Amino acid sequence: MIYQEAVSYIKNIERAGSDYGIERMRMLLNMLGAPDSRLKFVHVAGTNGKGSVCAYLTSVLKEAGYRVGTYNSPSVFRYNERWTINGNPLDDESVAKYITEVRGAIDAENEKRKASKDCDNNTLSPLLCGEFLPTAFEIETAAAMLAFEDMGCDICVLETGLGGRWDATNAVLKKELAVITPIGLDHCALLGNTLREIAEEKAAIIKADCVTCEQCEEVMSAIRNPYEIVCGEKKYYKANVSVCKNPRLISGDRNGQKFAYGDEIYEIGMLGAHQLQNASIAVCAIEKLREIGWTISKKALRDGLKKAEWHARLEIVKNAEQRFNICVPQGKTLVFDGAHNPHGAAALANAIKNYFAKERVQLVLGILADKDVDGVLSILAPVADRITAVTPDSPRALECDKLKRKVEAYKQCDTCGNIRAAVENALNGDCDVTVLCGSLTLFGDLIQ
Repeated sequence: MIYQEAVSYIKNIERAGSDYGIERMRMLLNMLGAPDSRLKFVHVAGTNGKGSVCAYLTSVLKEAGYRVGTYNSPSVFRYNERWTINGNPLDDESVAKYITEVRGAIDAENEKRKASKDCDNNTLSPLLCGEFLPTAFEIETAAAMLAFEDMGCDICVLETGLGGRWDATNAVLKKELAVITPIGLDHCALLGNTLREIAEEKAAIIKADCVTCEQCEEVMSAIRNPYEIVCGEKKYYKANVSVCKNPRLISGDRNGQKFAYGDEIYEIGMLGAHQLQNASIAVCAIEKLREIGWTISKKALRDGLKKAEWHARLEIVKNAEQRFNICVPQGKTLVFDGAHNPHGAAALANAIKNYFAKERVQLVLGILADKDVDGVLSILAPVADRITAVTPDSPRALECDKLKRKVEAYKQCDTCGNIRAAVENALNGDCDVTVLCGSLTLFGDLIQ
């Protein structure tokens, strides 16, 4: 397949929906020669901050001289961003190559099953009978393993797609470390309705060593005592948990932040109080990696944190005209933020109050229908002077007219049928700051 064929192949599979479980993922990896068995991983789960922590870890490990494979989803601007080597996305040819290789293994398995008579005799389990149909995310995860092995990665940073226990990434074999970022209520229909239930699903990525931040006791209890399911029963075990120190802000403005972590001083370019916590989790994770034998100097840690980038997370957009062909008028500011749940919305609202307190703010807002829309609106609407509702490019999107009706419980709202036009209209309006926010699926529409 060429690149566009590979993307179309994945999109067609996405339309079939997803079911969860790691047995099929493990089977797929074994069909490909178990590339993950020759790789080492830092595995990151949580509700918010996963991508930022992955970005910090990738940048630090790169500065330490390691070749780092990183797997995130969803992508922000281009599909290729899901797989990076030392922070650089795979090129189109490589994406097509590895997805083609995975597809070949799936097709070969299905041909073998068609020729087999075992299923007719009911001698195999349901997983081994019928058509072998990995999900899109499982195929992408398998492609990541092939790419990372082929490109000689020393260490891989994996972000879970959803939850942890049944996430495709949890099928990998050699975890150096698990990292749990702040946990909140999200994906409740799949993960549970309480913080403890959700934490138990996230904590299932832990094999031995784990790093996290201070969280409420019901979450910490689940992290310290995760369980695996053995013969249909829960088997609890004790995790070796390190909790990061609380960071102390020294100074900060729109260009970045300086903070103290213990006796050390660090700088980061990412904005918001929540990024101090994310960076602190990364520092603690690096300390743990040092303990188990990875060589990471103080300079690599300091430089890596400072150089780390993570797009559409409270990102003040620079060079918008060159990057997106969007003109930001003199004196105006454009911000991208993928706040898609109440926890993320609170971080964005606090940042608006801190960085843009004396300026008029317009939100260009698009949200997926399966999110806590009312919870997000109750936090974001009060900090905005104007709101324009848009429809994200996703089958799960909440239509802008429906979003408008919800927004109008708080304040007046208009709609726009095109995300780019909505951003440009806002920039040319009477507000000082335009914030495109609500879902990470919004930003791909800005690439031309």
